[in-house]
Amino acid sequence: MLVLPLAATTALASDAGPGFDPDREAASAAPPTTLAEAVAGALQQAGQMMRSDALRGQADALRRQASAWTADDPALRLKGVSDRFTGNEGGYELEALVELPLWLPGQRRARLELASSLGLGAEALARLLRWEVAGAVRDAVWAAELAEVQLRQANAAYQAADGLEAVVAKRHNAGELARLDLLTAQQETLARQAELTAARAAWEQARAGYVQLTGRLRLPEPPNWPSAPPTAASQGGSQGAVGGLPEDHPLLAEAGAALAQARAERAQVESDRRGNPILSLGGKRTREARGFPNDDALQLELSIPFGLGSQSAPEIAASERQVTERLAELHRMRREAERELVAAVLGRRGAAEALNVAERRARLAADALAVAERAFDLGETDLAEWLLAERRAREANLDLALRRAEQGQALARVNQALGMIP
Repeated sequence: MLVLPLAATTALASDAGPGFDPDREAASAAPPTTLAEAVAGALQQAGQMMRSDALRGQADALRRQASAWTADDPALRLKGVSDRFTGNEGGYELEALVELPLWLPGQRRARLELASSLGLGAEALARLLRWEVAGAVRDAVWAAELAEVQLRQANAAYQAADGLEAVVAKRHNAGELARLDLLTAQQETLARQAELTAARAAWEQARAGYVQLTGRLRLPEPPNWPSAPPTAASQGGSQGAVGGLPEDHPLLAEAGAALAQARAERAQVESDRRGNPILSLGGKRTREARGFPNDDALQLELSIPFGLGSQSAPEIAASERQVTERLAELHRMRREAERELVAAVLGRRGAAEALNVAERRARLAADALAVAERAFDLGETDLAEWLLAERRAREANLDLALRRAEQGQALARVNQALGMIP
């Protein structure tokens, strides 16, 4: 299923010339898609939802067990006694009983609570899987977006170098510039073409990774959901949440569900610390000897285990250990999620500051380039000075374009750290 989209994406870029337009080519390849659709496609490709389905199946099995009449499988017990190999006087004794394990008080409820915790765990696991896949999709989307920015800038630089080469060639033919200037311009054009080729290769790899992950040809529009994080979260804190995290964060929800399951399993182990009583119902037929009538009787037996604490102690201790481990894991997950959120918020602030610097740098580089170009046209400076100013302006423009794109990438990381699921 992935071969055709991947081949189509590669063909789009490999067949394109120096003026390749990523948006125009991608738009003609596939219909628009949303981030939620891309995540759904990636989730389908991953094939991980069967894990939550298995948990639901386990919960349903526990509910069926709790609704049964007996605590365990019934059994048929048969017994026969005869004097055939001793006195052979025709005496015998026959018994047939059905053994029914009985529920102890609280055992049904413990299993139903465990089934409920498993059902909640399945929902939490499904959300966690979708959140993890959403993070991978967000990374792939913004890797492709940044690669596209670099491709656009490389294409613009190539076009500018090609135009400069034409101008230098014209002035060389008119005798205004030396052949060395023409050779320098030609070398500059080839250097920009090499950069364009490398940028196109990087873009193809980024798009191929996105296509392989999601099965979609086109990047989502808009690339971020939501388009802006909650105000409190962007400021590093929120009301009603711990450390700025929402209470329903997928990491915390899944860890909390695992803790609830461990507690329910502990309650089940405690309810099963004694063996189940066994009620036996049946009949008995006896005959003392030949010629004597058969004596028939109904039998009722009840077996009640004592339930020594020493026998159930290891299982109860193991269930307590599981609860302790799940509680410690919940605390660890909360701290990890808080660190991720703080890092994402600080990264977004840093990206905004870097954008301000890049804007000032680009303005200064553009002014310097305009001065150098004017001086070159008037013959006041040589081509090397113009190329130096052009290189600085090109680097500043690329840095500015990347910093603008990184604003969206930083927002995507904040959304992911907040547990936002498209």
